[in-house]
Amino acid sequence: MFKRKSVLLLLGINALFLLVILALVLPKLGGFTYPTIIHFDRWNGVDFLGSQSDIVGILLTTFAFIVINLFLAFKLFKKDAFLSYFFLSINILISVFLLMFSATVIGNN
Repeated sequence: MFKRKSVLLLLGINALFLLVILALVLPKLGGFTYPTIIHFDRWNGVDFLGSQSDIVGILLTTFAFIVINLFLAFKLFKKDAFLSYFFLSINILISVFLLMFSATVIGNN
């Protein structure tokens, strides 16, 4: 599996996004106050307030989902390579969504 350049490229892109997320979130995590804005929209304003534990919970949940997808991709590679590539591609999409969430939360707080 690691001999294919496409798999290494997908893993590298995912790792790059996760490193950017960690570099963005970890230094700012201690500076959040209690009413941390987690979600807002233009018409209703602030919809969801949380704390540092909520942000850490969201991060850990998405990291666990990425690990599960990586495990499935490695286990299913010999049986169905397309499904393995699909799981690796979904990990990149999840990482992009997590990066957007992290940038939004940090930008608002």
